[in-house]
Amino acid sequence: MFQQDKNPFRIYNLRRLTQAVSLSAFLVLLIYLDPFTTAGRPADFFLRLSPLAGLGASLASNEWVREYWPALLLLIATVFMGRFFCGWLCPFGITLDLTDKLFKGWRDGGAVALKLYDGKRLKFYFLAFLLLSLFVSRQMVGWFDPLSLATNTYTVLAHPYLVALLSGFFNFMERLPVVGSLAGEAHGLSQKLLFATKEPFYRNHSLFLILLLSVVLLGLAYRRYWCRNLCPLGAILSLVSMGSYFQRRVVEGCTTCGICQKECRMGAITQQGMATQAGECILCMDCQEMCPSNAIRFTGSGLPRIEEVDLSRRGLVTACLLSIGSAPMWKFNFPWRSGKGGHRLIRPPGALPEEEFLARCVRCGECLRVCKTNGLHPTVLEAGLEGAWTPRLIPRIGYCEYTCTLCGKVCPSAAIKPQELPKKQALAIGKAYIDHTRCIPWVAYARLPELKEDWKDHNCAVCEEVCPVPTKAIHFNVYKDEQGRELRRPFVREEVCTGCGFCEYACPVKGKSAIVVEGIQPQVAVVLVELVEYAGDRIKYLFSQKVGIWSMKGKVEVYSGEQRLYEYIDGGAEPYLSYSFQQVAVATYEDGTGGEITAEVWEFGNAGDAFGAYSVNRTGTEYFMADEAFLQENNLWVWRGKYYLSLSPTTPDVGAEEVVRIAQSLVNKMAGEMYAPPKQLKYLPTEGLIYSSVKFFHQKIILDNVSISKKPIEENVFGLSRDTDAIVGEYVIEKGIPTEKLLLIKYPDAEKAKEGKIGYMVLRRSWDESSETLNDIVCFKGEEGFSGVLCEGNYLIVSFMFPDELWAENYIKDVVRRLPLK
Repeated sequence: MFQQDKNPFRIYNLRRLTQAVSLSAFLVLLIYLDPFTTAGRPADFFLRLSPLAGLGASLASNEWVREYWPALLLLIATVFMGRFFCGWLCPFGITLDLTDKLFKGWRDGGAVALKLYDGKRLKFYFLAFLLLSLFVSRQMVGWFDPLSLATNTYTVLAHPYLVALLSGFFNFMERLPVVGSLAGEAHGLSQKLLFATKEPFYRNHSLFLILLLSVVLLGLAYRRYWCRNLCPLGAILSLVSMGSYFQRRVVEGCTTCGICQKECRMGAITQQGMATQAGECILCMDCQEMCPSNAIRFTGSGLPRIEEVDLSRRGLVTACLLSIGSAPMWKFNFPWRSGKGGHRLIRPPGALPEEEFLARCVRCGECLRVCKTNGLHPTVLEAGLEGAWTPRLIPRIGYCEYTCTLCGKVCPSAAIKPQELPKKQALAIGKAYIDHTRCIPWVAYARLPELKEDWKDHNCAVCEEVCPVPTKAIHFNVYKDEQGRELRRPFVREEVCTGCGFCEYACPVKGKSAIVVEGIQPQVAVVLVELVEYAGDRIKYLFSQKVGIWSMKGKVEVYSGEQRLYEYIDGGAEPYLSYSFQQVAVATYEDGTGGEITAEVWEFGNAGDAFGAYSVNRTGTEYFMADEAFLQENNLWVWRGKYYLSLSPTTPDVGAEEVVRIAQSLVNKMAGEMYAPPKQLKYLPTEGLIYSSVKFFHQKIILDNVSISKKPIEENVFGLSRDTDAIVGEYVIEKGIPTEKLLLIKYPDAEKAKEGKIGYMVLRRSWDESSETLNDIVCFKGEEGFSGVLCEGNYLIVSFMFPDELWAENYIKDVVRRLPLK
């Protein structure tokens, strides 16, 4: 594995490259944790590599946490390869390498005369302290596991600080003339790259900043002081790596110059470079790189000269006694005891019962990063000392998204159990209650005699509008006076409240919310009750009577089936009927100042057809909402499962944010799992593809509205029908002018695909176009450019308007490579 002689490609450089790749991969997986997890790709692999966290979670919970199987692989590799993880892969160690470089001048020049203990023993005593504490179910390893520390460093500090810094800079630049529009585009790009549509922040981040700075500033005394003397994971890997095959060896030719001993980042080299402390070498190759006599090897014959780390029995006994003696302090949990065995903290959905949750949680911060609303935050002492830095939901900052299950999917220790969406939506993590002294309608009711003399509308209903529970967990007691004036006082139906906190988040009362959610332990399933009044016509229920300043004008109109659709859009119904159209509901909202927004909700038989109808109508730029959305000025198109939403103002002065507000109120009531576009889309080449041009369809009527030829195509030459799945996309290849098209059709069988190919070839030849065959691809030259056609299994691939036959051929070949052909 490790080369013995210096050459242009040195192992030292390979190690540095590996470190760069490792840290980059760690950051990419962390930044894009949401989309990776949503797509079913495990993005928490680094955290599962920690034997310390795996051992801690398993011992504290008294069962093997199988999610940490990668940690076993790391231990096995360490037995053979040595403590390579610390020097090559550990993201926290790599971070310390970077920060230590800042202090190099101060260390070498003696500017900071800081001398600390450097005997390498503390980490072993610390490990003994932590492991013994686990036998009394006291989980502390997560506070000191380097992979958890690395995750928190970039989740709680680096990422939010960078986003805030860039937002402040771009917000300033956007106000400047000339560069304002360019700065706005750059701002949007930075938000996409950092996956931060809004600025994240985390409560108590300053405490973690102090902790991190303390660790970093130890680099003023020695490089990697944390890794040398404090890291408990390093202690485990040090013990396991003793006797490994890859160890530092000094061969004949060493002059005992001591350069390697002085420069060793781990302080592992002794005796003027001749010996190495057992288990302390992290195989960084610094010594081999700088050795003037090339006398250092990491493989080969000869036994390495090992110097044991001086561990004392007294030190181990002291660590064990401290662990046992401190046990009562950790168990003095005032919030738990004052709550009679519970507390008001809201844990993430799927969290284990509190005692087991505290035992399993490794305080890694993954759930904080993946929370879509930034509602999860670390505790300090709210759950007692033993619960410090565990996650809690703070609804006033962010609610639990009704259609999200990501926190359970990313939890490496299964302290938060993964939940299927229907089960999660029926799980109560807390219960809401209304403070009658702050709620606007209740305060008005308390002074009813005064209100009757000078009546003003004190109805609010925001909490009811945003409640995502299908049956609504918030209802109203309605008071009506002799003149018919109503005062609607909200109350909570606890049996169906899930404690998501959306009501508390949206409450318009300044300061403390008038409706507050308290956590419950253990989490329980709610009673699901169907609304009788909407049985058979559930689509109406998606519309709220009031959304912020917008009130529904009239009532929701529903058009079900073919005949009713013709009543709604006579002359434009056929495209929708080419999909599995079920019904469309239409409502108009008004703001009282003349502004109006029309909202349409189209329901189809399946999610693919809903995407198809959405893809035919969308335009503009992509917007982060539901399964997918596009926004153009103040017009919005949204795809969510089997629904397609279209919202457009009927007056020009309505802002896009108001349209989005109404769309979000509709989406919040659409339960179900997240959907990906039809799989045919991933078979299209991505180079030059204009995504907004992609259309998914079944029948010819959709293709008729796509320009694929200068000559009209009257006949159904491709044999499109309800049984075919087709997708067409537009490309930019030359001069930035989008003219090229690519069509992919999936037929029920290969014979139908051949018939489609023959029909198209007959059409082109009827136009007297010349053709030639290249690798089974038949290419035609027409007025608009080159077109190619290929039949592959039950798929037909057709290219249109390409500048030459090679382009037409290559794009078809690219599709073939992507197809799932046997």
